[in-house]
Amino acid sequence: MGETKVEVSEVIAGFLNYVDQVKAEYQAAHTAVGIEDKRLQDLLHALEFAENENEKRRAGTKLLQSRKERRKQKDEVKRLRLMVEFWNEPANKKTLNGLRQLLGRQRKEEEYLHSERIYKPRMEVSKN
Repeated sequence: MGETKVEVSEVIAGFLNYVDQVKAEYQAAHTAVGIEDKRLQDLLHALEFAENENEKRRAGTKLLQSRKERRKQKDEVKRLRLMVEFWNEPANKKTLNGLRQLLGRQRKEEEYLHSERIYKPRMEVSKN
């Protein structure tokens, strides 16, 4: 029974995609923390200027939800921070760029290996 091999390029591409995904998730979580910080100020003012108990309760509930969301996003930032900082170091950035170049060369090599190849004689062979 034929065993299906995973192409080297697929492994490299998967790793690079994962690094890019982590960076994007980190940035999104970092941005979300900033948004919740701004929302906090709005909600504190809503609480301060509430005209009745119902408005105060609504503002308090929204404040609670905002704090939970901020904590969740801050935990995500913390979870991904070390990896993002690692890949942002100059030597490691260089390694990532090298892997991207390697991926291109590897794909070309695999394309060649999977193509229909024919042998072209280098010399005319006599039939004597």
